[in-house]
Amino acid sequence: MAITQSTLPSVSGQATVPGFDPKEQNLAVSKWASMVQRRLRDRTYGFVHGKNGTISRPGRIEKNLGESIKSITKKSYGVIDRVTYTFERHGVFVHKGVGRGYEMQGGMVIRTAKSEDPATRQPSWWGDDPRPRIPNEWFNPLLDQTLPELADKLAEINADAVLNATKMMIK
Repeated sequence: MAITQSTLPSVSGQATVPGFDPKEQNLAVSKWASMVQRRLRDRTYGFVHGKNGTISRPGRIEKNLGESIKSITKKSYGVIDRVTYTFERHGVFVHKGVGRGYEMQGGMVIRTAKSEDPATRQPSWWGDDPRPRIPNEWFNPLLDQTLPELADKLAEINADAVLNATKMMIK
């Protein structure tokens, strides 16, 4: 038998599962992502030391951390399956409490500057006061707090679709 175009299996459109509404799920994820973005910005406005505006560096421009936070959603097969947050790289330094002269070693922030001579030390945000850097976890705790809310909402939206897809019957 010769294989012709009409005998080849084809997939057209998307498989539909009764009870599954991708628009409702996408709306829930989009609202959650926007809410988290707002809360992340609110957390960063409490940082009193740092960039107040835009600063030009060789090869890049750095913004205020709060203003730089953006959320991006990605879809696969018409359903949002990924939320990404972008922000200035100094947000990671604030979160971990590291930076010039400080590193994470064994889960603790350690001063690693080569010289303690005040004449050779770079000026800090606080002038000559060499305060130790303290991690300010502004990102992960918020996600830990809000992810269960998203999971519950998605479970509620997709409960009927799961039952229909597995063809379970309750009698």
